[in-house]
Amino acid sequence: MKQLTNTLQEMYGLHFRFVNEDDAQFILKLRTNPHLSRYIHSTLNDLKTQKEWIRRYKEREEKGEEYYFIFFKDKTPVGLNRIYNIQNKVFTTGSWIFDKSAPLECAVISALIVRIVAFEWLGMELENGFDGCHENNKTVLKFNRMLGLQESGKIIDYKGTYITMTLTKADFEKNKEKFIRLLNLE
Repeated sequence: MKQLTNTLQEMYGLHFRFVNEDDAQFILKLRTNPHLSRYIHSTLNDLKTQKEWIRRYKEREEKGEEYYFIFFKDKTPVGLNRIYNIQNKVFTTGSWIFDKSAPLECAVISALIVRIVAFEWLGMELENGFDGCHENNKTVLKFNRMLGLQESGKIIDYKGTYITMTLTKADFEKNKEKFIRLLNLE
């Protein structure tokens, strides 16, 4: 099993590392963009608050409870993705957001990477989308289904209906090669 480190790593032409306080401004840029963040939990546009959140996250990272990644293309930060709710070989992915200037394949590759990290490096067995994906986020729902995620329920709150989905390690492995070939990453 590969060890997770805070050093810059590369996979399929995309570099990534754990988020740190220096990334707070970039995170706010993405998470407070009305178009990019319309289907994710809101974030207060306050640099001090974001840095405090990152400090608390780093404590969870140290305990192995959560991993928040920043992704780079050609040394430029392009997006974010996260593994959290880690317990008993089950995890959730989320906070998946990419700059509108990033090539589309970067977001797709990051989705593969976080699942490779979870299933292959961390030894997880099941992705459980506890938070769900907003029912109007059709592109992400379609992508998740193509990756092998299965609908497991619905959550209704003041923002609407969220579809919860699960993905087994076996289903991920079955579909991973299809995406690698589709993106010509071999």
